[in-house]
Amino acid sequence: MQESELIELWRSYDRKLEENLVLNRQNAAAITLIKIKSIVGSMIPMKIFLIVVSLLWLSLLCLVLYRTYDYATPFFWYSIAIHVVIFAFVTGVHIYQLVLIYQTDLSEALFTTQDRLARLKGSTLLVTRLMFLHAPIWTTFSIPQRMFENPVWSTVQILITIIFVVAALWLFFNTRYENREKKWFKFILRGNQWEPVVKSIEMLREIEQYKTGAADMSQKRRVS
Repeated sequence: MQESELIELWRSYDRKLEENLVLNRQNAAAITLIKIKSIVGSMIPMKIFLIVVSLLWLSLLCLVLYRTYDYATPFFWYSIAIHVVIFAFVTGVHIYQLVLIYQTDLSEALFTTQDRLARLKGSTLLVTRLMFLHAPIWTTFSIPQRMFENPVWSTVQILITIIFVVAALWLFFNTRYENREKKWFKFILRGNQWEPVVKSIEMLREIEQYKTGAADMSQKRRVS
């Protein structure tokens, strides 16, 4: 066998090896997408449960506000009203997330999947941040008007409310994805409403690496 034939045989073997590697990377990317779809889909039952319970809770609170409008104390009525407004927005975000999950399609472009996961991540953080704003409400809705006749109890109440407001605002502004490795963040955000999102984002990065590697191999093959 001549030297030129040996070289051509070696190049042919090298091309087949690269093609197999590219195919393996593509298959790995496809399998990872299926896993992402499954992981994100696991959030659906809990989302539906949260939406149903939230709508029932909002209906009950609206009924309470309507029935107590004429005789409830301002602290009670406005505290519950604020709670209803925030909770209604949170429920709307849960519905939005459910739509995002159902719209996730294995055949869509990678960029589209990235965008959906980014919106799912951002909206999950938003829901958590908004829930913290409820904290001060639990210190005000049961305040009787006569309490302000006693300066000691008034001072205690104001201090407690201020502490809750400061804590709620701190958590609201610091619950960000950049703090995800901190212990307090992991303690607050865990379970099947957050972990599937993070895991899916990490797996999507693996797909990007697969595609980048496949593109590099294709470029090298064209050059050679």
